[in-house]
Amino acid sequence: MDYDFLVRAEELELKYRAPRPEVRLGFGRAGLAWAEWREAAAARLGEVLAVDAGVRAGEVRELRRTTTEGVEVVALVMGVGDGLSVPAYLLNPGGQRVVLALHGHGQVDECLRINGVHEDYHHNFAIELAKAGHMVLLPELRGFGVLSDLAAQRESESLSYWRWGEHMVYTLLTDTFQRGRTLLGDTVEDLLRWEDWLDTECDVVGISWGGDLACAYPVFSNRVRRIFASGTLGSFEAVFAEAGSAPAHCVPGILEWFDRADIAGLNAPRRLAVHYGALDVPGPGNGSAAYNSTAPEAFAQLQEIYAAAGARDEVTLHVTAGLGHEMDVELLKGFLSC
Repeated sequence: MDYDFLVRAEELELKYRAPRPEVRLGFGRAGLAWAEWREAAAARLGEVLAVDAGVRAGEVRELRRTTTEGVEVVALVMGVGDGLSVPAYLLNPGGQRVVLALHGHGQVDECLRINGVHEDYHHNFAIELAKAGHMVLLPELRGFGVLSDLAAQRESESLSYWRWGEHMVYTLLTDTFQRGRTLLGDTVEDLLRWEDWLDTECDVVGISWGGDLACAYPVFSNRVRRIFASGTLGSFEAVFAEAGSAPAHCVPGILEWFDRADIAGLNAPRRLAVHYGALDVPGPGNGSAAYNSTAPEAFAQLQEIYAAAGARDEVTLHVTAGLGHEMDVELLKGFLSC
């Protein structure tokens, strides 16, 4: 038999699109008043993400400290149980305005201007905020950097997610799924632990994956004042098929209940800035494409939710000309200075 006998792609119909989900607790579909909807949707989100909002900080120890660009930086480690500890960096500990800084796919060194590290889409926003007078807590997130393999010290085992330049099979993600958990939910719990350790109100800033977290984690917090979310918000329906994103964003069954705009809307009436680079659109080589075809509708839905909460002016959209999937540091600093 020759290879030509096999069925070819052009002989098939390959236009698959999954049936549109119900989005049963989407604000526009649930038919509930805002306060009632907020209570029901927040509770369901906690169930879907498998978040325990009552987690508390573990033991935190200081490893070392240094000063760079006039900013004191303290390296910290927190034990979170189950054989795991997680790091974070406290910048400018004497600052009075506290910011929780959340990186995207990459690692913390791209937020700190480390010698020999190429500047990427984060544009060292954590160190820049510290230089502007903020006290910044920059946690390394599960699946990235030194946490790229949570089972690295277990012989012949691996629970890995993101490793630049290596073949990635995302075992950390699939293992959480089979145990009824999510990477998003587990990371939210880590952030709640760090917030508990800070024991003060804070602003939250994130880009890309960090932008998703900046919208999701404060839903379970009473301490977050303001949110700056860059490179996120468009529909979950587009995040993989159209935008080509990596699978950390995946939450099994999420679209049966709500979409990203609904999750972000649970933060009303907090002040929330949504940011995109105008060039962050689908195309060759862009594995993010946050400013995709679903972004305008998602922001309109978010505005509707904020309006129902009596806070329409507290949510704003910012699109920076000439930027792709990257942080606009000057816009960010301006937002936090108000």
